[in-house]
Amino acid sequence: MIKHIFCDLDGTLYHDGISKEDIKSIEYIESKGVKFHIATGRALKQASKMIENKLSLNGYYICQNGAFVYDKDKNIILKEVIDDNLVGKVINRFKSEDSFIYVMYDGDIVISGGLEILDKYDKECIVDTEFFKRDKYDNLVGNIGILSRNIDELGRMELYYKSEFGDILDVYLSGPHVLSITPRHISKGNGIKHVCDILDVTLDEVATIGDSQNDIPMLYGFKYSFAMDNGRKEVKESASYSVKSVSDVIEIVDKINGVEN
Repeated sequence: MIKHIFCDLDGTLYHDGISKEDIKSIEYIESKGVKFHIATGRALKQASKMIENKLSLNGYYICQNGAFVYDKDKNIILKEVIDDNLVGKVINRFKSEDSFIYVMYDGDIVISGGLEILDKYDKECIVDTEFFKRDKYDNLVGNIGILSRNIDELGRMELYYKSEFGDILDVYLSGPHVLSITPRHISKGNGIKHVCDILDVTLDEVATIGDSQNDIPMLYGFKYSFAMDNGRKEVKESASYSVKSVSDVIEIVDKINGVEN
């Protein structure tokens, strides 16, 4: 029986808003005793604002691709950050006229520029070029990213950072204008496993939903994993099911639970 659902935001649950159909479905499945959780690459501030006044969730927030996990009261229950020395090395390698660098720092986003590229939730970040000249970052950096409208430039930087840090960091395109750089042990999948240990449930009692490359760790190897139909090929190949919407997932979950009850 599926007892918990872990869902990505951008491109999965959130498409310039959350559809009324998805909201109704989530409320329905929670009324059946299934908990709904968020698993996102965003910081907590942005993630919570995207669902406020739309959904009232009692689940966990897995944020920054698993670097930070929060309970329903927004208390940190897991913090997996990048070592300051490594943060400094990644930042010092950044050389680009067409791109901007950012870090997810202590639940917020600090960026060197490029606000015009960001959506309305990320625009609330802190623009501070001096921040990236620091010697220490208080061991509070969960993710590093590069933002650019120049797709060719992002591709070049992806190859460069993989060649420099590929043995200790995951480097991947997490959006059309975003290159993400994270430690290999940090992932949404590991964040979900941590929550499952706390809740004392098995991985076969959860369903996961995503659409992007950073969702693969929470899709691959999970019995009930769902990828969006419009996701990339490798994402869909990592999941057990391919669906059009979150409400479709919930319909399937409800049927599975009806059979297994």
